[in-house]
Amino acid sequence: VETVDDLGAGLDGLPPTEGLRYRLSGGARVVVRPSGTEPKLKCYLEVVVPVEGKVSAARERAVRDLDALRADLSAALGL
Repeated sequence: VETVDDLGAGLDGLPPTEGLRYRLSGGARVVVRPSGTEPKLKCYLEVVVPVEGKVSAARERAVRDLDALRADLSAALGL
């Protein structure tokens, strides 16, 4: 984790919301916020892969990176 942003004040032109955004090395992000309708947390995972050449190659890399991020998060949470 390189930085943590509190989304409660609103960031990057977005309205304030309960939640935290974790920026990871390599450009990935994880947003954690409470559900508005259920007693649980929601996690949103995002990876950014530049397109250098074929779009299909970038998509494949993004899928691999996202799968790795999901596995790391699941392991950290004991899931």
